[in-house]
Amino acid sequence: MNLSRPRNLHSRRGSLMIVAMIIAAVIGISLASYLQLGRTSLSISNRALYNNAAMNLAENGLEEAMYSINKKIADPSYNWTGWTTGSGNAWKQFPTAGTYTFDQGATGIVRVTVYGYLGTAPSAVARSTITLGNDPNRTIEKWVRIQLRKTSKFANGLVAKQFVRFNGNNASVDSWNSDPDNNAGTAAIPYSAGVRRDNGTVGSVSVSVDAILVQNADIWGYAATGGSQPTVGPNGLIGPFGTASGATDPTHVSTDFSANFDPVTAPATAGYALGAVTNTLTLPRGGDTTAADGKYYYSATSINVNNKVIRVQGTNEKVVLKLTDTTTSIDIGGGSGELRVDTGCTLEIYAPGDIKIAGNGIMNGGTTAATANQPAALQIWGTKTSGVQDIQIAGNGVLSAVVYAPQGSLKINGNGDVGGSFVANDITLVGNAAFHYDESLGNFGGSNPFRVSIWQELTTATARGSFAGALSF
Repeated sequence: MNLSRPRNLHSRRGSLMIVAMIIAAVIGISLASYLQLGRTSLSISNRALYNNAAMNLAENGLEEAMYSINKKIADPSYNWTGWTTGSGNAWKQFPTAGTYTFDQGATGIVRVTVYGYLGTAPSAVARSTITLGNDPNRTIEKWVRIQLRKTSKFANGLVAKQFVRFNGNNASVDSWNSDPDNNAGTAAIPYSAGVRRDNGTVGSVSVSVDAILVQNADIWGYAATGGSQPTVGPNGLIGPFGTASGATDPTHVSTDFSANFDPVTAPATAGYALGAVTNTLTLPRGGDTTAADGKYYYSATSINVNNKVIRVQGTNEKVVLKLTDTTTSIDIGGGSGELRVDTGCTLEIYAPGDIKIAGNGIMNGGTTAATANQPAALQIWGTKTSGVQDIQIAGNGVLSAVVYAPQGSLKINGNGDVGGSFVANDITLVGNAAFHYDESLGNFGGSNPFRVSIWQELTTATARGSFAGALSF
């Protein structure tokens, strides 16, 4: 009798062992994979968490900067407590000692530099750094830059609801500050090549692709829309001085622009009634007296003259002219028709109807940029609240004025210097005008606080490189 075990039994046991080993290996690999997946997911979640924390930290630093900037406006004696200042700039690290503490041992700091806090268009850059607790050699950084503007109605050069359009091959936009010390008692600085700056600003709240049609104009400064990139022609540009023709500096363009177009009404002060103005008119008239605020107030149905001059003259006289005709408020034509404001005088016009100033157009002070009054000396307010208010203005060599007309379809004709600020439903510059934004208009209306006009996260090495030195203290 043969009592040995069958051979197939050994084979089965061997097969079962191999299968068990394979299953064990699969389970082991699966467990290792799941552990690695969980670890990776945890790492990604942590980085996402601290990525948001870094952005919040950068925003907090910028809020501190805005607080100090606006504190200086509200309290001129404020001296940027805790900040280091020099040459109109300021910088500070938060916290001033140590670091902020986050969960899981992470720590963070934020460095902030403010540029031009004494000017009318300061900017600030924040660099936040978070060091992870589980790996001190790994950091997360966020760099954010903001451009600020006063909340004045004239905080920007050209602003429209619908579009800003440049029709001409040599049009340009830049800026200067006619009142850098914000002191009415000092002499105004006229525009010239020696004081020009690259802070010209063009904005449209529209999201349309034609919100800003730069075409072949040179925008020495900034352009912002409500959603679409400005359209720049082959010979146009947007950026600081030195930007090449046909180029757009991405740090000078944004697509999150917003603005308020609040309606305005004529002052309630009654003043003198003029009826319909159909002939040469010089204000103030002999025997007229000022109101308590030192201004002469006049009301008229309309101005409709041909080859006639409407003039404000005298020594520092201030005139307010309120018109009531809702169809055509002003029509000045003919070869010698003119709206003239003598040197040192001011004129405010409130009009609910269409405005057409042709002929010699507007002369606010002298006929050159060097002799013109400040733009704020001639104010045109469109008081129409619905429908389209057609506004056409020509300049006599130089046009210096401010226009605010939320319903206005504004057309500016000229091939010379155009200085001031213009706000309307839509704006078209005809000809090769050189537009100069007067930065002092950011203070128009009193001590207005600043607001953010451009917000940009700096994500590339090139964009960050411009501020690396100033944020490495």
